Amino acid sequence: MATSNSFNIINTVRELHPGQTVTVFTSAGGTGGGGYTGVVARIDSDNLYLVLSLAAAPSGVVGAFGTPGAAGTLGAVTTLPLNQITSITQNAL
Repeated sequence: MATSNSFNIINTVRELHPGQTVTVFTSAGGTGGGGYTGVVARIDSDNLYLVLSLAAAPSGVVGAFGTPGAAGTLGAVTTLPLNQITSITQNAL
C-alpha cells in the first residue's frame, strides 16, 4: 500500500507571522543561489513579501535605527511567489 506525502511548503509559509525573520530559498535562487533573509512583511494568496533592508534614519536623530543621512529611502522589499519557494529556515518558536 502506497502512502502519500501531504507536506506542502505553502502550508508552512502561511504559518509565518509578520515581523518574523526567516531565510527563504526558491527554485529561482537568490544571490548566488543563497536565498533571501528578511523580515516577513505580508503573505497573500500568491506571494510572500520580505523586507530585506530597513529604511535609513534621517540625519541628526539620536537613537534611530539605520544609517544616518539617507532619509527618504523605503528600504528593500522582495516579492517571492509561493509556488517558487522550496525551503524556509526560521528560529524554533
